[in-house]
Amino acid sequence: MATQGKNVDFSVLEFDNYNDYITSFATVKDYRYLSNQNTIKTIVQLGYRTTKIPYTAEEYVKRVDIALEAIRPKTAHVGLFSDLMAPTNQDPVLLEFKSRELLNLNKILSTIVFTSYIHADGSEISGYIDLDMSWRNCYREAMKHTDWRGVFTGRSRLKPMPHHLSYSNPRYNVVKYTDSDNYQVMHDHHYGLMFMHRGDHKMISVGGQFNMYSRNAKRSMVYSPKFGYVVFYDHFVRKKV
Repeated sequence: MATQGKNVDFSVLEFDNYNDYITSFATVKDYRYLSNQNTIKTIVQLGYRTTKIPYTAEEYVKRVDIALEAIRPKTAHVGLFSDLMAPTNQDPVLLEFKSRELLNLNKILSTIVFTSYIHADGSEISGYIDLDMSWRNCYREAMKHTDWRGVFTGRSRLKPMPHHLSYSNPRYNVVKYTDSDNYQVMHDHHYGLMFMHRGDHKMISVGGQFNMYSRNAKRSMVYSPKFGYVVFYDHFVRKKV
């Protein structure tokens, strides 16, 4: 089934199920004054919390199918770095990178990664990385880039670099922030370090505490013996339907 001519709403992929989708429209006041979840759900479904009426359960399922279908046709035409990953390699962090590569390259998902690396001398560097830009820099072999072919084949380690969104090297008292293709670095006196997506201007908060911007990105932490703890901030890019 072709997707040409159909409106593709990639935002539905942001939710695990229909209930998560429908409750995302509810407000803080709804939960404060309406204790009944079914009442809140009904108000949302009637369109009182958004400029457009939300999808029904059946429409939501169809929208998810259309969005997934829109992604699939491009897989045969893109040489992905994750294709170099050995089938027997079950590293949890690499599998997370693999699941995000196509979505980032197709501008459906925009992922920021926080990672760290410990040198042989015990010094630690850490930083936030615009994953899409990092992959594209490797494709075009920019002067400074991460060797993602080596990362997926096991030859190289993922290390924060001074040109990434943020770079910290306490041993040498170095802290550096750099805007990327997709994000502008922001500093808020309430929420600390933040990143604004250049496309839809959504703010991504990386402080770890729940706040008014937390829904703009889904935060998850993954551990592997090789990469340690890696934090993913997944932002589904808002586009007109």
